[in-house]
Amino acid sequence: MAGEEIPGAREELRRRGERLYAEFAALLEALAPGVAPSAQLPEHPEITAFGNPLSFGHHRQVVLDPQPTDPDLLARAEAQLADWQRTVERTESGSAVLHAWRDGMTIRLHFHPVRGLTLCRADLEPMALHLPEVFVRPEPLLAPEDVQPGYELCPECEGRCSCDRCWGRGWTMGGMTWGGRTEGRVRCGDCQGSRTCPFCRGMGERPAR
Repeated sequence: MAGEEIPGAREELRRRGERLYAEFAALLEALAPGVAPSAQLPEHPEITAFGNPLSFGHHRQVVLDPQPTDPDLLARAEAQLADWQRTVERTESGSAVLHAWRDGMTIRLHFHPVRGLTLCRADLEPMALHLPEVFVRPEPLLAPEDVQPGYELCPECEGRCSCDRCWGRGWTMGGMTWGGRTEGRVRCGDCQGSRTCPFCRGMGERPAR
């Protein structure tokens, strides 16, 4: 469950998304008239990062067909984006990727040495729509006097029955994986997403030792 929604955030994200779509559409029409299909901003933004709070954004990606092959197209694109900050990345295959950004918007254009302008993408800087969610450690479900004969209160969860590492959420914020450190939500390394205490399997008690 997300935290309280930030007043006006959803409207602001939509305003930014509409501007992104409008500026991107104008750029595509200038570089490849009549080739790129029109598109409307989706009603709901997409989740871009599973942090606390979640981050939302908008993007649009267009694969051009037919592909404009004007040899001066890269220069024309840079001229169209003269008010943006820009860099051009050259690849070993001879392709060029134009990166442009301003006001929380980014645009990426891929130019193939033979096929011309092939791929165009625009992204909006993610933003939060909710305040961070406040998590509270669950209260014990099992008291010491409720433990059945021959058992003892689980020393790990102390009768809470839920995983004490993630507090019963099934995930934690950030962590290490085979690919390195990750940001945002990752599956709890103790309960593996089951939410229950892995030591007592959610019973709150275990055989006395």
